[in-house]
Amino acid sequence: MYSRSNDSVRTIIKLVGVIVYAVGIGLIIFSFAGIFLAPYLSIVFGSVFVFVVLGFIATTLGRMLINVAKTKSFSGPVSEQEPVSTREVQEEMTYDYTFVSDREAKIQKTKSKSYSRCPECGTENDDKASKCSSCGTSLIGYKKCSLCYMLNKKENRFCKNCGHDFNLD
Repeated sequence: MYSRSNDSVRTIIKLVGVIVYAVGIGLIIFSFAGIFLAPYLSIVFGSVFVFVVLGFIATTLGRMLINVAKTKSFSGPVSEQEPVSTREVQEEMTYDYTFVSDREAKIQKTKSKSYSRCPECGTENDDKASKCSSCGTSLIGYKKCSLCYMLNKKENRFCKNCGHDFNLD
């Protein structure tokens, strides 16, 4: 990759882009003015429609040149490019499709694994506790969700708090 932070070519491309863009705007304005002055200009220029098309082409080309000048790097000639390994491409293309709540739960899971939530009030209790410290509900005979640590009935397939499927554990 070539870095073009202080490149004179970049400045020239931007300047040419601005000039082409301005010419395009001028052609469009001239063509719309030609609509009002049609009897006088049609004698000299034949068709004003050509100026509209040329104006739109010039403005598009000018905007493209300005955007090219704004880029910070470019790949350069093919002969000077280094090959990119497929592993680097695959690393750039990996995405994490887990839900935000699942990621947060996994982060919390790594921080602390020694508590469970009461099935009645949701209070965090020590795993070794037999009763909830807040409401006094028995904590024995439940299974703990691996994502949110909520205690659920053993016959439940999904967590009543976060919806996690216990068959995936």
